[in-house]
Amino acid sequence: MVIAIARAGLADLRALAEINQRTSSQEPVFRFAFKDGADRQTLVGFFEVRIASRFDDPLTEIFKAVDDSTGEIAGYACWTLEPLGKAKEPPTGKVIQNVDMSCMNLDFVMAAGVIAEKLNKYRKGEEHYYLSGFAVTPLHQGQGIGTQLLKHCLQLADKASLPTWLTALPGSHTLYLREGFTDVDHQDFDLNSWDRDRCRGYGIYRQYAMVRRSS
Repeated sequence: MVIAIARAGLADLRALAEINQRTSSQEPVFRFAFKDGADRQTLVGFFEVRIASRFDDPLTEIFKAVDDSTGEIAGYACWTLEPLGKAKEPPTGKVIQNVDMSCMNLDFVMAAGVIAEKLNKYRKGEEHYYLSGFAVTPLHQGQGIGTQLLKHCLQLADKASLPTWLTALPGSHTLYLREGFTDVDHQDFDLNSWDRDRCRGYGIYRQYAMVRRSS
């Protein structure tokens, strides 16, 4: 498969949201963030609004990995420049007003947000790039597409001599280590405590704050 990396546009929004939904559904936390039986179209709509907010950010570029032979989008990356002294503003809530939030387990989402903030604090205080979205459709995982997307983004960081920060989920941690990222901190989320003592073996879900310094 020959993959081309190109800038994504609003016309790609639905396809990117579908990739995000399919990829996220593989993560254990997905089972807790969204209620059982949540309608797939509602979930895709949720991710569509999240990605649309990235398109609205003038400091974010979205790149897509496209199969040259079929034109299918296999994955994407959101690449955000965060200037020195300008912290990320919290969501206003306007973007998600039209999303059906009834599909979400809000207590879990709020608890996960506390964990995320503990990891996000490390990247503040210096100008940097931030990988603010990253997904490869399950059908195309394991084929080096995520690596191609990541390398494309990192070339921009190296050209600007800026560090790159990200929050790594367990499944992508090894990829980031391979591409020169190092662990700064991690936070553990005990999913069993959210599983109503059903002992289904979810265990500890570890997330990492990681940085890569340009050479």
